[in-house]
Amino acid sequence: MSAITGISGIGGNATAQPAATNGSGGTSFDAILEAFKKAASETPEQRARDAVLKKHDLSEEDYKKLPPREKEAIDKEIAAAVRKVHERRTGVAIGDAPVSTEKLLG
Repeated sequence: MSAITGISGIGGNATAQPAATNGSGGTSFDAILEAFKKAASETPEQRARDAVLKKHDLSEEDYKKLPPREKEAIDKEIAAAVRKVHERRTGVAIGDAPVSTEKLLG
C-alpha cells in the first residue's frame, strides 16, 4: 500500500504508459538523425551554401537546371554568404574581389 495518494501514476493500480512514438504523419527519428549527421559532416561554408539554396527553395538538382543568368545571381549570393562565414571563422576578410565558390568551399 502506498502512503502517497492522489498523484497520478503513484500508488496501487497505476499502469505504465508507453512512450509516445511518431506516427506516419510525423518525421521519423531515423530521418532526423540522418539530417543531423549530414549537417554535422558539412563545413560551415557548405551549410551557408545549403542555406542560400533553401532560402530560394532550390534543391541541388533545381540549382543545376537554372538558366545561366539566374545561376549567376545565386552564385553571387552563395559567395557572399560563404565569405561572411569564412570571415567570422578566421577573422580574415576576403574582401569584395570575386572568388569562386569552389575555392571558398575547398
